[in-house]
Amino acid sequence: MGILNWGILAFLVLPAPFLLGLIPVKYMNSLQRTPAMAYACGWFVSFFVFELTAVPFILLEKSFSVLVAVYTGLLGGLLLYSIWSGRRVLAEFAGRIKNIRRMPFYVILGWLVVFLLIVGQMLYAVLYEYYDGDDAYYIATAVLTDTFDTMYLRDAYTGYIYGLDVRHAFSPTPIYQAWLSRLSGIAPAAVAHTALAAVWLLLMYCIYAQIGNRLFPFSKSPQRDKSRYRPVFMLLICLWFAFGNISLYTAETFAMTRTWQGKGLMAGTVLPALFLCLFYLAGDRIHRGTWMLFVCVVVSAVFATSISFMLVPTVVGVAAVLIAIQKKRLRTSLYMCLCCVPCLLLGGCYLLMR
Repeated sequence: MGILNWGILAFLVLPAPFLLGLIPVKYMNSLQRTPAMAYACGWFVSFFVFELTAVPFILLEKSFSVLVAVYTGLLGGLLLYSIWSGRRVLAEFAGRIKNIRRMPFYVILGWLVVFLLIVGQMLYAVLYEYYDGDDAYYIATAVLTDTFDTMYLRDAYTGYIYGLDVRHAFSPTPIYQAWLSRLSGIAPAAVAHTALAAVWLLLMYCIYAQIGNRLFPFSKSPQRDKSRYRPVFMLLICLWFAFGNISLYTAETFAMTRTWQGKGLMAGTVLPALFLCLFYLAGDRIHRGTWMLFVCVVVSAVFATSISFMLVPTVVGVAAVLIAIQKKRLRTSLYMCLCCVPCLLLGGCYLLMR
């Protein structure tokens, strides 16, 4: 039975996000259409759908079981659609895997070293798991949600019934972990410390790999081809995070010791994804899939932490002004501001309920 439970959890955190990511990746260009981008996009699609599904149920004080049924149904429908619509993308990925043999040996060797470093950090995060003080809230909330079938209606520190916790109601990261626990049958603490500690670290590196693709694009001309520098970039990123524990509050420390917490997810994953989207939006041609990813990332920021109500619109607003100056037109900047509307609406609801 335990093997089956862990198999369900493994499917929910590995193949399922990858398949979900085929929806936006299908509408991206060849530079963006990679397996790493599909995996990253899939997580943000799942966060986006969960945020917009869970918040109304939380505010209406509905049972957790109802949310589980609705969100699981939506996710299952999206998975079926993504498999059907993204079958050509899967075939393209298979072709790219075959082309690995054409890479220079030193590039393959560099990617192999990067892969081993990432796997080593994932194992380290699980085998030397760190119990942060904030687990008293995040893990306890997930346990209370799954046990008592309520969402943010019990005190995480005592278990007593109290009024709706509006401060955290708009950022349902623990509720998402409780959903993973309910479907897999694995305890929320094990879901967070064993599965998400490793998997969300992999997600973070997938995002940085896409940033490397953007900074070092491929070119048919050998003199202009910078793609061979991508393993070097990722190697430096891996080393940076491995030795970035200079205090308790750096993004590197958060990534290695508290990825499963909302603030850790925000610092290590959502913010790099936001800047990746801004890189793409600053380009000459913006594809539909980029806009889909951007909207999902903006809403996922609120999913991670309520500070995103102020932080994300501010960052996007400044970027929109700079992009308008760069391109000497307002269309892209206006679309960027429109993508922040869900975040602003959620922030407005938060202020009204406070």
